[in-house]
Amino acid sequence: MTYQVFCQSFAPGSWKWTSKDPSGVGMQLDTAFRAFAALVNALPSNASTQLSVTRSHADATANRWGYTWQLGHPVEPAHLWFLTESTTAQGDTQSSSSAQFGSALASTYTSSTANGGYGSYSNSTAYSTGLAYLDSTLTGATSIGAILLIAQDTTPGKEFFCWTLKTHGGNDDLHRDSCHALYKSPGTTGWNSIAIFPRTNRQFYGQIVLHGYSGNRFGGLPSAISSSLHANGHQLRSGIALGHVDVVLQSKGLFDSPPPLIQLPSQLFIGSTSTRGASTHFGKVTRPDGVMLQLGQRSTDRDVWLWVPTGTSHTQSSPWSVPLGLNHWRECNELHFISGLPPLGLTARHISAATVMGQPAVGSGVAVAASQSA
Repeated sequence: MTYQVFCQSFAPGSWKWTSKDPSGVGMQLDTAFRAFAALVNALPSNASTQLSVTRSHADATANRWGYTWQLGHPVEPAHLWFLTESTTAQGDTQSSSSAQFGSALASTYTSSTANGGYGSYSNSTAYSTGLAYLDSTLTGATSIGAILLIAQDTTPGKEFFCWTLKTHGGNDDLHRDSCHALYKSPGTTGWNSIAIFPRTNRQFYGQIVLHGYSGNRFGGLPSAISSSLHANGHQLRSGIALGHVDVVLQSKGLFDSPPPLIQLPSQLFIGSTSTRGASTHFGKVTRPDGVMLQLGQRSTDRDVWLWVPTGTSHTQSSPWSVPLGLNHWRECNELHFISGLPPLGLTARHISAATVMGQPAVGSGVAVAASQSA
């Protein structure tokens, strides 16, 4: 299968996130991911890194929405999840986090009806995020429509699955577009994940969360890279190779050993659009060889765009369609898109566990990235 991009539209007042209807947002996302997992699981190179669904929207209770995916690994499988916390509207009156994106080793999981039907963990890491309305039939959301966009690639070594939920119509302050990508990085074992929840003036939480799964634990995005991604407004970067900083070793100022380089998917461009950035959260940039589509929304912090080369199509049946056919996109040609190159001349130094435990903290981790103009 080649790289594919497809979407579904949900009319204002008709898309109810909490619905278990097979044609609803939650179940359509689950169906798309299961189909992707079946294709990549069949690849010989993924025999030890199988994907599966631990919890889907069908398991949700108490007005929740989300999923839990299991990531196979030759050492030990792990879980990623995204689920709503609030059982009421997720609109502009929400004064705290309304959803969580988290990770944990599969061995720490207890299958139960806790946490809205998604089970619980004895040890996990979670990040609070903002989200739009759970239910379009709630007051203030009846004029808001939604688009679920999927981008995927099953090419061995380049496996990539990305979902984005974008809303439109009604009060512009209510929109909080969410994006989550799961992918393979060349030269690494296991799956990598990046979740983007851009901030707006009505969104209380939002961040880029990068996870690299080493088979023992997840690594996070170092603060140095977090800052550099939006140090220069007006630019979005892709393919940046980041040092995987382990969340345990990072507090000691040390890289994991050896430090794997996680390369972001070439289809995704991330950065800041706060400086003369996009004036809409449906931005489009038409280029001679394809189109860039804005998956996030105008943001004071981060944004994310998707590269759709000319000729990109899909084999999905109705109601999936081609996103370029939607009339919501607005041309926005003020952004500079930069492709990244892996850093050169890095030497991996082996650090034993005894050395790590015997050393005091020596500062925060540093990741290096080099880039060139696209």
